[in-house]
Amino acid sequence: MDYIEKAKNEIRNQWFENHVIKSIKGEVGFQEIIWGRPGTSMYQVRYVLTGNMVYLSGDLGVAAYSLTGSATLKELSQYGLSYFSGKLVASQRAKYEFDGKLARKQIKEYFLEWCDVEDISKLNSDDEELYDDLIRATNEWNLPEHFNTAVYHIYQSTTSEWFDSEMASSIADLGQRLSYSVVSYWLGLQMINEQLKEKELQTA
Repeated sequence: MDYIEKAKNEIRNQWFENHVIKSIKGEVGFQEIIWGRPGTSMYQVRYVLTGNMVYLSGDLGVAAYSLTGSATLKELSQYGLSYFSGKLVASQRAKYEFDGKLARKQIKEYFLEWCDVEDISKLNSDDEELYDDLIRATNEWNLPEHFNTAVYHIYQSTTSEWFDSEMASSIADLGQRLSYSVVSYWLGLQMINEQLKEKELQTA
């Protein structure tokens, strides 16, 4: 199970277990939806859909999305996670988390390709030093922005001629994964739509 599927599974079955639509107020064009577990405010989310904006608040933070189309539940049900996350314009929580293990795996893959070697042990001394510095940075930092800064410091001091600013930019973005909070903002809307469809089927 990959990271995103694992995140969706945990959020659906633990964070949002037994969650229901507590209330929907307003009409299409301006709606307030309270998504939570009856009898508790744990992991409760308040969504406000107005114009082309989605605002949310609650235990999982505060965030705002600016959509290209209307912010309606029908439209939002068609948005995939990647597309919806790309519309995030402000968030109290970090959009991305840094995964050092993933970054180390990706760095190794980059070096094997860029240096055209079959094994890291075959790197020349300059490239080996650069590789070691980058791997060390993945262990020392746990936020994307900190790792990003470390990579550019390494770029400024390396003696490897092929490691230019474009290469540094590619490395600096490695190890990033959508945070569970951002995944939950999207998944909550999908589960709200699922419950509405179930109710429609029950009353049909």
